[in-house]
Amino acid sequence: PKLLNGLWQMSSSAWGSASHLEQRTAFVKLIESGLVAADMADHYGDAELVWGVLRNCLEPKIGDRVIAISKWCIFRPLDVPVTSEFVLSKVKERCRRLRGRVELLQFHWYNYSDKAYLSIILELVKITQSHPHLVSNIGLCNFDSEHTEEVAKYLLEVIGEVGIVSNQVQFSLIDARPTIKMLEVCNKYDIKLLTYGSFLGGFISEKWLGRKSPDIYSEVESLTPSQRKYFDMIMKWGTWTEFQALLHTLQSIAIKHTSQSNSGRPLTLTNVAIRWVLDHREVGSVIVGTRLGVSNHVHENSGVFGFELDAEDRCQLKEWTSGERVRRVFGLVGDCGSEYKY
Repeated sequence: PKLLNGLWQMSSSAWGSASHLEQRTAFVKLIESGLVAADMADHYGDAELVWGVLRNCLEPKIGDRVIAISKWCIFRPLDVPVTSEFVLSKVKERCRRLRGRVELLQFHWYNYSDKAYLSIILELVKITQSHPHLVSNIGLCNFDSEHTEEVAKYLLEVIGEVGIVSNQVQFSLIDARPTIKMLEVCNKYDIKLLTYGSFLGGFISEKWLGRKSPDIYSEVESLTPSQRKYFDMIMKWGTWTEFQALLHTLQSIAIKHTSQSNSGRPLTLTNVAIRWVLDHREVGSVIVGTRLGVSNHVHENSGVFGFELDAEDRCQLKEWTSGERVRRVFGLVGDCGSEYKY
């Protein structure tokens, strides 16, 4: 699916919480709307457990359409040797929590100087062949361009195929770092990007249009952890005044396409921002932060499929996403995923 339900918010109660009944009701609405896939991780609280329970409550003909995407993240040096049995045990742990198969297991590694990740990824790819009932596909999470290519080359040399199908990275109008190196690597090895941060934690929305710059530590503002994170990214990209100008540009594009549409459904500036990300052929899906039972933007987000950006739109947005702006962010933060390595 082009939109994935991102369950990162379940890693903390800071985003709010809901009862099992509220979560189940929200889950069914997502599935009925075609949002059948969720992005999770081993450290996203109870996300895997909740998604697994809800998936198995559905009739088989419906439940079989539901897709589980999770991660195995290693944040520190391993204290055990990398063996086939060790890697398989980690895959089985994900399946146990999800009560079924993982359609895509993404791998995150802490430090490229420790090359054990190559052996682990090789074993993971082998498991998709020896244990397809456990895991279908292997992807990466927050790997930079250089090491994504290193993994692809290594697998080609050892098993004769790229083996990995995706890489999850941050990508938005504000953070267009993938356009510098990553997209070229994706094209070369037929790897798709699963993008997060494309909504900037909700900053790219009508809610923030015309608003003053927030005090990220103010209790009155009630910013989420992700908003505090992405506010910092906005400040690396430019100023709050410039960000407001971008929001106004997005709104004008949304209004234009709404007037040209026969659907009768108003488009939002968020739809325009996500359409821009999805229009990169290297992007497989955009991850939509989903707070099961707490908030619901299903119908609004589905508007992204009701229009296409034209040459004039792309020209207007290029001013904000290329040149010195993207190079400045790249210089300050590094390539995709660099902010999560040491």
